Amino acid sequence: MASEPGLLKMLETFVACLIFVFISSPYVYHNWPALEWCVAVYALCFVLTALTILLSLGHCTNMLPIRFPSFLLGLALLSVLLYATALVLWPLYQCNEKYGVHPWQTRDVSCSDRNPYLVCIWDRRLV
Repeated sequence: MASEPGLLKMLETFVACLIFVFISSPYVYHNWPALEWCVAVYALCFVLTALTILLSLGHCTNMLPIRFPSFLLGLALLSVLLYATALVLWPLYQCNEKYGVHPWQTRDVSCSDRNPYLVCIWDRRLV
């Protein structure tokens, strides 16, 4: 885990946790199957990455039916493909006026409150 790929896995897990905090309100993605797909992608990649970290930290990498480097390569390819779909779909549905979303923060009335503990809807969608 002290290598560059291991640190990237830790960073990926940390960013996934941040994403989960901001999308914890279902109104951000509810009623849009494409956005629900994106949430499923984030969840699946998070679980697989957390499993990889636990296997590495627990020195249990030899318990897999395939070699661990092959598992890591397959996981990386799968993650890249899944994240690529989310990278296209999330902004398409969250930042498009066609789907009833204002693409600019200034138009979001929930952003007018300047409470430092409140995250407006537009910011949640952007994250």
